[in-house]
Amino acid sequence: MNSLHELCPEERIHIGEKSLSFCNIFLEEMAKEARNIINNICDQQCVLADKLLPKHCAQLISDAMQQKNQAAKRDKKDKAATQVVAQLPGDESYRKSREDMTLMDKLHIALTELCFSINYFNSISVWEHIFSPKEYLTQQLETRFNKALVGMAMYNPETQVIAKPTELLNSVRAYMSVLQSLENYVTVDVTRLFNNVLLQQTQPQDCHGEDTITTLYTKWYLEVLLRKVSASQILYSGHLCSFVNSTSSDQAIPFNAEEFTDFNG
Repeated sequence: MNSLHELCPEERIHIGEKSLSFCNIFLEEMAKEARNIINNICDQQCVLADKLLPKHCAQLISDAMQQKNQAAKRDKKDKAATQVVAQLPGDESYRKSREDMTLMDKLHIALTELCFSINYFNSISVWEHIFSPKEYLTQQLETRFNKALVGMAMYNPETQVIAKPTELLNSVRAYMSVLQSLENYVTVDVTRLFNNVLLQQTQPQDCHGEDTITTLYTKWYLEVLLRKVSASQILYSGHLCSFVNSTSSDQAIPFNAEEFTDFNG
């Protein structure tokens, strides 16, 4: 405002609009960059959390038994030369050298720098308007978290395949743990973010009019699973307390019913 001259009053509105526009674009781009980094960290953590699921235990046991049988048939010399050690969950935490920067290290360093910039000022005053950088970040995180939850369901209407509820819950917990750790970098109300997003996912549509995980799973259970139950392709087992695939059905079912209807799980 001090850069204007009273002899050119017509420039006031134009310069004011440009100043507000540039400030808005700058803060929005900074929040988007931080959101993308956080999203990459969440994706990495979801992959690590998925490796800890029980579904991978059988493969690890099979590999261990196969290596044991092969080792018994070879000499110690050949064994040391040909044995391949499978990578287990947690091996990524071992460091051969502190000088080697992993992808997670680079992401956390970049996130620290961006969050320091966002957290440097609580508010920025431009042309009688007040901007809050943290609110820009919160809005970007809410939008991305909404889309991420729907993406975790991995619903494909063509193949009628959807993620198992337990796997979805595991991914959501991993995603939320990363967002909770964000409080170590920048002062944001993560609890409010969780309440806003998760409550929207209990409704048929979110604030943007998109389908939620409640809609996707309701549609899948009604249109896919229960229809196969009515067609006798899926039967209820009182012993297992869950629905199971019928062995007498001629049509192959692309999923195991007990993995989606286990009431004891």
